[in-house]
Amino acid sequence: MRQPLRLAFVSVLPLCCLAGVVTAQDAATAVDRVPVAVAEAPPWYAHRTAPLAPNELLKLPVGAIAARGWLARQLELQLRGFHGHLGELSRFLQKPGNAWLSPTGDGDHGWEEVPYWLKGFGDCAYLLRDEAAIAEARTWIEAALRSQREDGFFGPRGNGAKATVKSTDAEWDLWPNMPMLDALRSWFEFSGDERVPAMMARYFRWQLQLPDPQFVPPYWQHLRAFDNLWSVYWLYERTADADLRRDLLQLGEKIHRCAARWEDGIVDWHNVNVLEGFGGPTFFALQSHDARHRSAAERNFQEFRSKYGQVPGGLFGSDEIARPGCTDPRQAVETCGMVEFLFSCERLLLATGDTVWADRAEDVAFNSLPAAQTADLRALRYLTAPNMATSDRQNHAPGLLNGGAMYSFDPHAHRCCQHNVGHGWPYLAEHLWFATADRGACLMFPLASAATVKVGGAGEPVELECHSDYPFYCSYSVVVRGEAGARFPLYLRVPAWSTGVDLAIGDAELAPVAARGGQLVRIERDWQPGDRVRVNLRAERQLQRWPGNRGAVSVVWGPLTYSLDIPTRTVRDGGSDAWPSVAMTPTGPWNYALDLSAGDPVVAVQRRTPPADSLVWTPEQSPIVLTAKARRAPGWGLDRFALVAPLVDSPVRCADEVEQVRLVPMGASRLRISAFPVAAANGEVANDWPPPPQRPHPDWLVSASHCFSNDTPDALGDGVLPMTSNDHSLPRLTWWPHQGTAEWAMYELPAPLRLVASEVYWFDDTPRGGCAIPARWHLAYLDAAGQWVPLPAAEYDEPARDRWCKATFAAVETKSLRLMVELQPGKSGGVLEWRVTTAP
Repeated sequence: MRQPLRLAFVSVLPLCCLAGVVTAQDAATAVDRVPVAVAEAPPWYAHRTAPLAPNELLKLPVGAIAARGWLARQLELQLRGFHGHLGELSRFLQKPGNAWLSPTGDGDHGWEEVPYWLKGFGDCAYLLRDEAAIAEARTWIEAALRSQREDGFFGPRGNGAKATVKSTDAEWDLWPNMPMLDALRSWFEFSGDERVPAMMARYFRWQLQLPDPQFVPPYWQHLRAFDNLWSVYWLYERTADADLRRDLLQLGEKIHRCAARWEDGIVDWHNVNVLEGFGGPTFFALQSHDARHRSAAERNFQEFRSKYGQVPGGLFGSDEIARPGCTDPRQAVETCGMVEFLFSCERLLLATGDTVWADRAEDVAFNSLPAAQTADLRALRYLTAPNMATSDRQNHAPGLLNGGAMYSFDPHAHRCCQHNVGHGWPYLAEHLWFATADRGACLMFPLASAATVKVGGAGEPVELECHSDYPFYCSYSVVVRGEAGARFPLYLRVPAWSTGVDLAIGDAELAPVAARGGQLVRIERDWQPGDRVRVNLRAERQLQRWPGNRGAVSVVWGPLTYSLDIPTRTVRDGGSDAWPSVAMTPTGPWNYALDLSAGDPVVAVQRRTPPADSLVWTPEQSPIVLTAKARRAPGWGLDRFALVAPLVDSPVRCADEVEQVRLVPMGASRLRISAFPVAAANGEVANDWPPPPQRPHPDWLVSASHCFSNDTPDALGDGVLPMTSNDHSLPRLTWWPHQGTAEWAMYELPAPLRLVASEVYWFDDTPRGGCAIPARWHLAYLDAAGQWVPLPAAEYDEPARDRWCKATFAAVETKSLRLMVELQPGKSGGVLEWRVTTAP
């Protein structure tokens, strides 16, 4: 994806106080992978055994890693913020009547929201060792364990058990149990509670006896069934029971047989389904050993990034379903999608050992996730885009697919993301370090942290500390703690963006190692308490071109992408005094194009060491700020949906004045431009933004018998012409959720006019959606007596998709015209454009 310009500028943070050369046996080597254990894998950690593919990396149990620095601060803010107080804020977590707290699984509410919240709340509590929060998590853990029936099923009962949105028509909805299994696994890893694997064994044997047609049928459970598979393999790693292992492998085959076929490509473009399901076949490859399954995650990643992800931030435009033609950086992604992608990458690391998934996780964790919440983690928004100049309660549909206040920072709203966001930071903290198959340790994400890892031939516990301000700076050190020495290999990831690495142990420089981005550096030696490895990851500043998005560019340095620091006004726009919602609007210009006349637009770099309690993911307290040359693009503004207008091909027409603007890390920017147009140089042919479409009849009033809240009757005569009947990029009128009914839309003219022709372009999103062309249609006009009568001598095209349907009739003079439709049984319908021809 990254296509750097050939620019002659490099920034390397030098190692300090280095002298001498260490002995040959302490040399570092570059390796592509951790070698799989030739003999027995480390028995002190759960690991895969045949017939599953062996581990290269082994996950450390919850609690073995302690986050420090800014990540520890994020965990503390999360527990004090809205997510740690959702028990007070969320109606879905109210305990009276909650089916997740009932030993029989009965109640009047309780679906995915409880386990979504618990998996993040519990892990955050365990990592911070907050006793009050741990006690609250245990209330729900104990209830889930008590809910198991004699046959093995647990949790809320029945078809779509209290589903907040439609889940399944089948007898069993297993989707909400999948995130609850995540929460239970973490509790076991933290506490050693043996009831958890025993309960999971009974539950999985219950799943095994379900007939295939009743097992994970559509919708959510079908697309996300590989989450269930990951828990099956987790249990397989922790049991020595041969009969149970046989049953678990049979269940693995069944899950793959019944789940959505992600190995065939992207089977559903709902962003969370994609980011949660795309790697599933690669999980199953641990059992199938099928190369097509093993490569599925990579193929699917390339598909969604190439089609809709030619943007910075690591994800793709899908607000909340990806739409053909909607690929601009102003398209957004759900907060749920961000954290689910991180979880997928963390599991793919464990499944494959391929560090590319660490690179991709970092891209989202540092450039997208922080901006999805306020810096103090007291509110979140549903959608976040790489280019966005406002964050408010306004309905931005259909510029965004979802209607409503999708951009509002609101702790009381955004149901699924509100509960699910909480596992993002804790899960990242739990995957900073890994044990390795050759009885060593691996630092995968060099964030400030400490980890206790069992290493060497006897599994001696050592404490390893990472002292780091990563990702803001790319130099860090690893310190060995403990009472005695130990011999083991230490692995350090070289990120894909790095052009090389400099290493030293203490004050002694290691011989140069030719490690390229994407490899691991391996140092095996007799480690002594107090040994310090100094690491410098060389980072070149780059301009990343987006050829699939009008030739826009992003400024990238190391793991961070940089965004325009837009002056912002933050005001309360709702919520409560204790937990307000806020809107953010720009107080200065944002429509800048980068000036590349000198190659590198960056003219200054400001660095500072962040205080321990600082909010590093803010423009004001960011440890690094760039100053760049840019020019205003006067034709670029907000469009009719109050969104940043889509880019045009670079280079673009700009004002003559070259200004210096601040660029801050993309994750620190809640209002931001991170995919910039390029300013046209003197004499260069420049492109400009087209004027907004004009309504053919701006004084005609439009109304309808009904209109869905996310749509508008004004779409009928806005002059914006569709490409197909399923064009989701345009405003539309729909009568959703009315089905099989008689409906109408109406034009009211300011004075009587002579009407001579009309044509309609129907909206139809079948088979996936519920709107279809109508069964029948006709036009009626208001006559001189005030009666609605059919047009005289009228003939109508049969309703059809993807073309204009015409009405011919004898000319009439009227002030009001109605489009009358009869919807198909069981279907709703809608209109993209309705044109009427007048004559003198």
